[in-house]
Amino acid sequence: MTAPKVRLAILISGSGGVMQAILDACRRGELDAEVVGVFSHEPYAYGLLRAEREGVPAFAHDLSDYRFRGLTERDFERELADKIEALGADMVVLAEWALPLGETFLERFPNRVINLHEGLPGQFPVFDPYMRNPVSRVYDAFTAGLIRETGVTAHILRDPMQTGPVLAAERVPIYEFDTLADVEERFYRVKCEMLVNVLRQMIEERQQDHQSEQA
Repeated sequence: MTAPKVRLAILISGSGGVMQAILDACRRGELDAEVVGVFSHEPYAYGLLRAEREGVPAFAHDLSDYRFRGLTERDFERELADKIEALGADMVVLAEWALPLGETFLERFPNRVINLHEGLPGQFPVFDPYMRNPVSRVYDAFTAGLIRETGVTAHILRDPMQTGPVLAAERVPIYEFDTLADVEERFYRVKCEMLVNVLRQMIEERQQDHQSEQA
């Protein structure tokens, strides 16, 4: 019996460039998956428009709106999880999502939240409390002499204070005369390739487990 396509929910901030790489891989058949919804905490994120153009349901889930109504981060996370569960998502992919996610959200999707992290394992916090651009954070640390190398890490997010099990890590070089734009482009290429490869492996493993259960 053929395993069903894996249903992905993608959480983004900003333009959704890495999200687009996932959508493209699904369309080309490189991932046996479908994206059932895209969410952003930025209501005017360009990535939401990109998702809509691909025919994917796109949702703004704005934390400031919850605060305006006197609600808490826990309310924000609980309702975000409710919306994702209502779509029947099998996995949640944080594709450049900037807001911290706590246990209220993570306990709803145990071992099913995949995050990309700019930096080698343990090099930087998973979520920047100041919500700085993560590549800018890496670039500033390099130019200040605080780090000599960096990279991209993909991991399962289990705890907001820890990276969780590492799925893949790859070094990204920074050279003396690089501009921030140079570094951003280099990171972008690595992130897109890494995330698609990690998802392919996880989807294949999930489908193999499904077939074994059906045998």
